[in-house]
Amino acid sequence: MRMLNKTNCFYLLGFYLVTITNLNAQDSTNIPAENPNQSDFVAAAVTTPPEASVTIHQDSRIKMLLDIKTKMSKDGEFSDRYKIQLYNGSLNKANEIMKSFNQLFPKWESSIKWETPEYKVWVGNYRTRIEADRALRDIQEEFSGAFIFKPEKNKS
Repeated sequence: MRMLNKTNCFYLLGFYLVTITNLNAQDSTNIPAENPNQSDFVAAAVTTPPEASVTIHQDSRIKMLLDIKTKMSKDGEFSDRYKIQLYNGSLNKANEIMKSFNQLFPKWESSIKWETPEYKVWVGNYRTRIEADRALRDIQEEFSGAFIFKPEKNKS
């Protein structure tokens, strides 16, 4: 940025003073005389506009529905998300796998899903493939058969 030198600064100050002087001279010409002619002026009443107000009547269940939708959006119910599958097979083994996973990785949510003919242990709800890959790298140290997939949406 270019700095003002002394010459430019003096020009700027002079311009400012001339402008202020002209404005003061114009204001003094608009001042009415000591005895103004009364017929030249018209009395005007100034009123303030009324304040506007809006009243909204809405069903109390709308707030509840918005809260549910917000929670579902955060949980990924409406969008494509990635998950990691740790196991598929019997229910007893699925419960063991889920219990050991929850002890090793408490920051990720796990669940058991039934898909005919077996139970599956699913982990996480990742927005991007990169997030899922990072989690999979950590998870595969303990669960070598884990893999990333995108669950199909229910068509009901």
